[in-house]
Amino acid sequence: MINAVIIEDKAINAKTLQAMVRNYCPSVNIVGIAGDIDSAFAMLRQHMPDLAFLDIEMLGGSGFDLLRKFDPVPFEVIFTTAYNQYAIEAFQENVLDYLLKPINISNLQRAVAKVEKQVALKKSNEEVAKHLRSLQKLAPGKISLPTIDGYLFIAPQEIIRCEASGSYSNFYMSSGKKIVVSMLLKKCEDLLPSALFLRIHNSHIINLQFVQQYIRGRGGYIVMQDGSRVDVAASRKQDFLDAMSPAHSIRISK
Repeated sequence: MINAVIIEDKAINAKTLQAMVRNYCPSVNIVGIAGDIDSAFAMLRQHMPDLAFLDIEMLGGSGFDLLRKFDPVPFEVIFTTAYNQYAIEAFQENVLDYLLKPINISNLQRAVAKVEKQVALKKSNEEVAKHLRSLQKLAPGKISLPTIDGYLFIAPQEIIRCEASGSYSNFYMSSGKKIVVSMLLKKCEDLLPSALFLRIHNSHIINLQFVQQYIRGRGGYIVMQDGSRVDVAASRKQDFLDAMSPAHSIRISK
């Protein structure tokens, strides 16, 4: 069963969607409805649902404003809106689907099917992460990563950075090798020592020891020692600057 909330400022639209979900999406359990950004934020933190049906244009702010209160967003999102001009921005925010009002039943069912797959994948990743923690006892000082061929044991200090790639994560090593790992980036983050690694973006984790240069901007970007360029989310910029203590030799450019 998928727990979901509806965030919609028009009561009639919220009731209509709730009825559609109840009648045509039996795997979804609506646990709450909110009509504005503040109450929606409180509801999401209280219920921690798997899914949010989210309107875009609402009183007191937009659906995008609400999502920016979370970093990363811990639930799947299906936008429900009467406007199609937000589609590109929505998918840039990793929204799972975008339904135009009036909502078509088959489109709703298709979107929910996507959520079901994503939720199942998250649960699978949690089980993998649990197994990896037990495996790490076999190789002290190393972390174990699930790959296509099995498990790979590596020293964290050899990792330059990690990048999200859909349901997988790419590890870029100091040797120049790229390792594809069958885990979401959040689970990889849990395995990495926080003294060395920092998540600077929804899609990026870096090894602070390999930072070569920081270029200012709204969030700015980092140049790593292997020459790769990694964007910094505006909401994570201060965390990065705080982590780079004066002991680090780093050149900051305008």
